[in-house]
Amino acid sequence: MKAVFEGAKIKVWFSSQSTSRNFYNVAEIVQEGNAVLIKTGSGDQHLLNFENVNMIEEIEGENLDRKMLELKEKLKKEGK
Repeated sequence: MKAVFEGAKIKVWFSSQSTSRNFYNVAEIVQEGNAVLIKTGSGDQHLLNFENVNMIEEIEGENLDRKMLELKEKLKKEGK
């Protein structure tokens, strides 16, 4: 599986100890088997054990901001 981003801020929640870590300027996440590779726009790479990952979420990013604005406009039009 591969996901492409444009400078996103990603939060990875780990199963053990209920901890999380933020990754900044994320360009790509590649998951293959039990490994997850997070690549940043600056060339950094972070390798994670996927069995220890509980959830991955995009908390900031160009696409996320655009999607939120579209949703707000849609709700305004519907009168909600």
